[in-house]
Amino acid sequence: MRFLALFLVLLSSFSARGQALTERDFKKYFDSYGLRGSFLLYDQKANRYTAYDVARCNQGYLPGATFNIPNTLIGLESGVLSDTSHVFPWDQVKRDQAAWNRDLRLGAALRHDCQPCMQQIAQEVGVPRYQQALLRLKFGQMVVTPEVLQTFWTAGISRISQFQMVTFLRHLYAEKLPPAPHNQALTKQLFLLKSTPQFKLYGTSAWTQRAKLTNGWFVGWLEQAGNVYVFALNAEPKDGKPADEKFMAGRQAIAEQILQEMALLTN
Repeated sequence: MRFLALFLVLLSSFSARGQALTERDFKKYFDSYGLRGSFLLYDQKANRYTAYDVARCNQGYLPGATFNIPNTLIGLESGVLSDTSHVFPWDQVKRDQAAWNRDLRLGAALRHDCQPCMQQIAQEVGVPRYQQALLRLKFGQMVVTPEVLQTFWTAGISRISQFQMVTFLRHLYAEKLPPAPHNQALTKQLFLLKSTPQFKLYGTSAWTQRAKLTNGWFVGWLEQAGNVYVFALNAEPKDGKPADEKFMAGRQAIAEQILQEMALLTN
């Protein structure tokens, strides 16, 4: 029994790409929203991962609107986006999302996850520049061809895991990605969600539907008490149903509840 206990301790604190990893059970938070999923967090100062369902954190999923982060960075670096004041002109096509039916500045386009706006970036960046930029950014395994230029992040065979997502965000936060540091800094500021005297929370949510299966993300980082915690949550409805209100609200809510349990985020 002593050897078994030692083995389990070692198993829960193994090295992941050179960093220690501790497993935690956060199932109750997913259960409360009728979801199944996984959570990964990286503590910069401690150089340590905390994970719920390590195996699932290594699985690849479509990035959905989390791709807005590298897409913004690529847009700025390539000059497709002049700066953060860039305006996407409305094409006069009325869509179900009322917020999309007007001219939108970059910040508003990101807040409303304006897919036509992100597709405008994709059209101007083009396949060759995407292939080169995404290879350098190491943002998962994105498959970009002319046929899927405007949809590869929401449909098809592109994939990114939570470990890959967190690694990308860690490098973005440290401004150690290939693009100019100025463009990385501008990109980060566009994803600020909450700011208080105690913390700053950055991030974005996403969801995709593939073969009637819904999958969603909430990813970002938390600045608190002189440290940064980079995280990625991925989840899907337990019953395989399409996205509903609990799914839509649950992704960010679960992540914040986990951060609160870890004493990293105040109410």
